[in-house]
Amino acid sequence: MPSTTNQRSITTGLAVLSVLAMAYSLIIVQQILLGLLAVAALWGVYLFWRLVLALGRIASALERVALELADGGFEEDRTERRERTDGASTESAARPLEPER
Repeated sequence: MPSTTNQRSITTGLAVLSVLAMAYSLIIVQQILLGLLAVAALWGVYLFWRLVLALGRIASALERVALELADGGFEEDRTERRERTDGASTESAARPLEPER
């Protein structure tokens, strides 16, 4: 997970770059649409990259869950299951076997 300082510096840098692109398009080129397209492209690439990172984190988390389930469940589930089987084994040992009919 990226640090918030790094994320904040990237967002600040993009904001400054957006303001510079808009200023250039208004003052030098005198075409506002060109500046808006440049700013939209910058933020579009940034948001796409954030989406790719988020999907990667989701995939990693799902892989961890799948591995835990393949190993027999999460740690809490395993301890509960162990307690139930321990309790069942002591009950069956204490109870005499019934003859088959």
